[in-house]
Amino acid sequence: MQLKDKVVFITGGARGFGRAVAEAVLKKGAKVCLADVNVEVGEATAKELQASCGPDNVVFVRCDVSDAAAFYDAFQSAVTKFGRIDVMCNNAGILDESIWEKQLDINFGGVVRGTVMALNHMRKDKGGRGGVIINTASMAGLRPTYWFPVYGASKSAVYHFTASWAQNPDLTSAEVRLVSICPSGSKTALLEVTDEQMINIEHFKQVMEQVSYCTVNQVVEAFLLAMEDDTIDGTAITIKGKEGVEKGNFLLDPTTKTYDIRK
Repeated sequence: MQLKDKVVFITGGARGFGRAVAEAVLKKGAKVCLADVNVEVGEATAKELQASCGPDNVVFVRCDVSDAAAFYDAFQSAVTKFGRIDVMCNNAGILDESIWEKQLDINFGGVVRGTVMALNHMRKDKGGRGGVIINTASMAGLRPTYWFPVYGASKSAVYHFTASWAQNPDLTSAEVRLVSICPSGSKTALLEVTDEQMINIEHFKQVMEQVSYCTVNQVVEAFLLAMEDDTIDGTAITIKGKEGVEKGNFLLDPTTKTYDIRK
């Protein structure tokens, strides 16, 4: 997919991976809807990007992905503004083991809602224009992670859900691709957590410093690869800092094709 003049909807778009992806696709000539529950940060981010990339190319909408009606309204407002959505990035997520039910509803429930909504909008066999849906999973969803078992389970579900939808033979005529992005730890606001939000946070930090955090730029590169390479479908793109990534051999599907994004 060529990104020029395409419309990209990004949940969790106010900061972190979402904002970085927005900046990258805007540079390639796309238009962006930033969707986030944090109105103050989201509006400030949109204002900055409008100043640098044009006021007609960026819009912010308040979006709580755990609220189905609010999520639908946010999506439809972007469709009204731009006429369509070509790329759906279900990126919103939290890491907080102390509120595990909410964590599941945002991290996995939000992805299910966003994926189904985007599929219904994009499917060529239902009057849409086709497109790509990119769901943010995690390396934590591919291997056991005792520091945050519910978070890991939510990301494992995202990975499995995305790959399973991509195998649906009905999607051949729909011309909609699905890809999951699986970063290892990255120094974004997601990891700014307290002791009660993670199990043994100090040990986690020690381990991550040894294996190397992945960078936001690496994650952006993975998102762009998923958008622009039309051969990638039902695939996990994994990112693991300077050490790179092992090919396949994941708990859920040892045959999974992976791409190695290195520093």
